[in-house]
Amino acid sequence: MAILKWIGGALAALAVVMALAYMFRTDPIHMVAGKRLSGEEQPYPPDWSACNQHPNIAVETNPEDPHSVTTWCLVVDGDLIIPAGGGSTKEWTANVVADPRIRVKLGDAVYPALAERDMALTMADLAPAVQAKYPEAAQGGGEEPVEDLWLFRVRPR
Repeated sequence: MAILKWIGGALAALAVVMALAYMFRTDPIHMVAGKRLSGEEQPYPPDWSACNQHPNIAVETNPEDPHSVTTWCLVVDGDLIIPAGGGSTKEWTANVVADPRIRVKLGDAVYPALAERDMALTMADLAPAVQAKYPEAAQGGGEEPVEDLWLFRVRPR
């Protein structure tokens, strides 16, 4: 019986630690959303080609109550494009539609920017960038297309 009390106490302590860590989180971790991005804020870059060195970036939305996510990115015609599969169901995309101010974290640098949904871009427009950055995904060929794909073009504030 004593061992069960010890295990129960340890599990309760672990739950408290995890709850505190979740409440005070900053950057997102894989599928777990974060809050305000950590890192030194930099001026808007003249070129987003560094994005091609990072498979994922972090995007922070809703400046008054920051919400950040990890997502993939592409550079198309020199512009940073942030795709969102299932865009109509995501909190971060709704935040961007309501307020386009975002912050993008690439490596350790954080860039303030604006994001606008680009309804004119097509998958054909993205294909060369996907092949260049994610060749293993481009070779998949038989995969289903991303459903409800929303594309955001990043601009300076």
